[in-house]
Amino acid sequence: MHSFNLIFGFFFAIALFCFVIESQAAWGVEKNEDVSASQSPVSLLSMGDDELASDNYHDAENYYRKGVSLISDSTDLVISLSLYVNLGTALSSSGNNNEAVDSYISAIALHDTYAAKQELSKEEHDITAQAAFFLGMTYQDMEKIPPAKAADAYALAASLDPRHWSALANLGAVLYDEIRDYTSAVSAYGAAFKILTEKPDDGSVPTDPPYNPRPILSQLQYRIGMCVIMKPDQKCAFDNDPSKEHSCKEVAARAFSLAIKYDDSNVAAKHMLATITADATMERASNVYITDLFDQYASNFEHSLVDELGYDGFARLRRGFDVFFGGSKKVPVFEKVIDAGCGTGLVGEQFRNISQHLIGVDLSAKIIEEAKKARPNLYDETIVGDVISAFQTKKPISLIVAADSYIYFGDLNPLFHAMSDGMQIGGYIAFTLENVNPENEESLSVTKPDWKWQLSASGRFVHRKEYVLSVAKEYSFDLVYYDTLEGFRFENGIPVRGHLFIMQKLSSNEEL
Repeated sequence: MHSFNLIFGFFFAIALFCFVIESQAAWGVEKNEDVSASQSPVSLLSMGDDELASDNYHDAENYYRKGVSLISDSTDLVISLSLYVNLGTALSSSGNNNEAVDSYISAIALHDTYAAKQELSKEEHDITAQAAFFLGMTYQDMEKIPPAKAADAYALAASLDPRHWSALANLGAVLYDEIRDYTSAVSAYGAAFKILTEKPDDGSVPTDPPYNPRPILSQLQYRIGMCVIMKPDQKCAFDNDPSKEHSCKEVAARAFSLAIKYDDSNVAAKHMLATITADATMERASNVYITDLFDQYASNFEHSLVDELGYDGFARLRRGFDVFFGGSKKVPVFEKVIDAGCGTGLVGEQFRNISQHLIGVDLSAKIIEEAKKARPNLYDETIVGDVISAFQTKKPISLIVAADSYIYFGDLNPLFHAMSDGMQIGGYIAFTLENVNPENEESLSVTKPDWKWQLSASGRFVHRKEYVLSVAKEYSFDLVYYDTLEGFRFENGIPVRGHLFIMQKLSSNEEL
């Protein structure tokens, strides 16, 4: 079957051939068929299903192709549709997505031809819904296919089979992740959630219901919350009282709370609930949250960050470094350099020419793999793990660079303690942090003049300059260069403020 890198990795299709095999029991050889029973469409379908169940895709494909070639006006529509759909599954399973798309489209076209002339059965609609669902998945597995095509396919599947929760969930994922239509994504996720939680009077059940729906319900509510906070200045409503307006943050908080209710291990929902409810007890994002975030984000990380959000903090960090040393040609070469939270290597690439031994560290194994693909041989060594642990195991360190990596720490004490312990005397750290916008900065100066950090609506921490310098001094780091970073990335079209720090380790902790 297909392999898809969706955020909802568990929204998968149950192989259609299982459904079809069960439906074949009542079928014999078609009437008036002038070929042998072993060469009839129904027999070829059954033989293809056996091969497909054994992962013999080539043999299954041959049986299905032969069956399709023998379809006639007398062939039952369920058999014809099943042949086209299962042929598509065999083709996509062997990597032939283009022909798989054609086969799924042929099934849908055949369904529409018959539907224009007569009323079709639920079984015929359901098989075609699976064809549309598989078509959407295949589109997502192909490069350079507009996401709207996958969305249309999932929407068709849901219209043909109103209980197809996974089609609605995948529709929501496409609308949220790729099309950025958050309102429609909420509707799709909400419909999937309703199918899995409500028991209709007609006794119908969800299509391919999950064995344990609670983790899926948790993810659906989490995604609803993420959609809602994308429009913080608008008014929203709860689904059980659509006529009454509430703040979108309030609606998002309810969604994140429900996500936690269904799955207490949903750390992403816990993080976002803390974000929008301004939980002052939260001192850093959990490693699980960060790992999941960037594993899901890995394949599109650099395009989203640089091309869509206009991020240039990595380049500005190196320019600041050059300015401090009096020009790029005067920057010394450092013996051991750690790129903390290296991502795809944007920062490492900037500092490669002044690094004898460059180590990339990131919590996400998938994003490390993306770095290796995007920039082969950039790093002399990579570590999948926490930067604090890496600072301990790789000491003495000459230079630590971190562009937009420390924004997942609120309390900087553990981070500076680890950097100080791992850094050689005279070594440097160069990093960027986010700052609050001017309006919030003015408000905080009045309401909380000694503020240290804030958890922003983005789920990232912003830090006050004075707090950073205070912590740095405690761990023997001296500020040697500082610059503001205005608009080093954009969030919903609004420039984000930040700051750039370069510090030098002056003495060992024991000398304090």
